[in-house]
Amino acid sequence: MKYLLTILTIVVFLSGCNTTPSQPTEGYVQLQFDITEAGATDNIKVIKSVPSGFFDEEAKKSLSKWKYKPKVVNGVTVRQVDLKVQLDFTPKK
Repeated sequence: MKYLLTILTIVVFLSGCNTTPSQPTEGYVQLQFDITEAGATDNIKVIKSVPSGFFDEEAKKSLSKWKYKPKVVNGVTVRQVDLKVQLDFTPKK
């Protein structure tokens, strides 16, 4: 009985000691996107993310809110295509 209590105590203690976080705390997402004639972002696609898939939706959501000054060629605003950006996710200190 004494050994059983000791083993149970060790098992409970070890199961409560989790040194690995259940969710990633940092990573990055590389995105490809276009800028419309009005300066909004469009056609947002994930190129690469680490850890894979974890920050993708938040990165796309953030980039979709960005606004740019449209590019002007010969007095006419034009679409810019296949631009790339990397968003880094790091914990607050």
